[in-house]
Amino acid sequence: MNYKLQKNCDSYKKFMDKDLIFFNKMFMIDYKISEFFYNKLRDKLNLVYVIDTISYLINLSFVLYIIFLINFSYIFLFIISTAITYLLKLIVNRKRPYYYFDKRFAILVYENHSFPSEHTVIATLSFIITGNILVFIAPILRIITLKHWLSDAIFSIILSFGFYIFFSSFINFSELYNLLISYIKIIKYLDF
Repeated sequence: MNYKLQKNCDSYKKFMDKDLIFFNKMFMIDYKISEFFYNKLRDKLNLVYVIDTISYLINLSFVLYIIFLINFSYIFLFIISTAITYLLKLIVNRKRPYYYFDKRFAILVYENHSFPSEHTVIATLSFIITGNILVFIAPILRIITLKHWLSDAIFSIILSFGFYIFFSSFINFSELYNLLISYIKIIKYLDF
């Protein structure tokens, strides 16, 4: 057996031995997709840096567009959704794909929590609000650069629709924003 094939087999065994939940067929698909992108990008880390930066800029530009040009009150939806998503990340504590392939891919990542994907939650909420499909470039790039499994992105899309439906059903974000502004005016008036 040649070294390249042996290394991939060892990586696969490491992947399967670490977490028993990965016996599920969806996670086998996850592994194969990540392995494909790893084999394409392992010698092109500079490209990975660029792709990661692009994914951050796409999400940031859509959030700023929504907040400043559509309706500022959506900031509450983004804050609440990303906070819940981050708490889920800490609870689930699923390893990112690069953990099983090559830790040099850990660029612009501060922890090793993969599930669910905050980028995908933000992208999906941005899509729901704007209708612009281009926002889904960000989660695709996160999968390509081994920051997330495909199942992370799929679940995060479902979670985002749930967030939007749930929070929109009982929170009027515009009223919440107006209330906050009125409190700020009162505080400003009291301070002279």
